[in-house]
Amino acid sequence: MNDKEKPKICIDPVIKFCQECRYGWVKYPEWVENYEDTLDCSVESGCTLGLENTEPTKEELEEFEK
Repeated sequence: MNDKEKPKICIDPVIKFCQECRYGWVKYPEWVENYEDTLDCSVESGCTLGLENTEPTKEELEEFEK
């Protein structure tokens, strides 16, 4: 992927659900071994591009609240 294709801001700055984003990463606790373990655990997540701290614009917040 070249730099022109990479987003400059988070593509979901309101919810920031990095787990489902194509640029996101998820780190599970070491004790997780199967799917059932993931149902009751906390995970760390973030953006591979470092965009997880992007603040939503006023327009994005208004659109989300509709």
